[in-house]
Amino acid sequence: MEVRALVVDDDQLLLRLVEINLTKIGVKVLTAPSGREALRLASAERPHIILLDIMMPGMDGYEVLRQLKASDETRDIPIIMLTAKTGMEDREKCLEMGAVVYMTKPFKLEELREMVKRLVFSGDNPGRNGRPPR
Repeated sequence: MEVRALVVDDDQLLLRLVEINLTKIGVKVLTAPSGREALRLASAERPHIILLDIMMPGMDGYEVLRQLKASDETRDIPIIMLTAKTGMEDREKCLEMGAVVYMTKPFKLEELREMVKRLVFSGDNPGRNGRPPR
């Protein structure tokens, strides 16, 4: 089974860094520099996991998260928030909206790889409720 991750961030360097590190653990990485592109790719490609920034121009990560969780096609995909927003209210808002993990930047790449492995390879996936991608 090919595991696919969608990484959403307007920072091209961060996209590349995460892509390189997830590829090391056998994950095919799709990248989106905007919220609109993220929604399009999530629907078309059905990734196994999404890593999502909050602060992006145009559509922010909150709105992307809201739309992903409102759609039958994408609601079960686990979402890790990767953000520079360190406030407890931001963390709580994202978790209440359906994100399964909230990681603040800068983050440790090893921790990110381990979290992705746990969520997509071990079956410890609260976002998908045991369902395979459609």
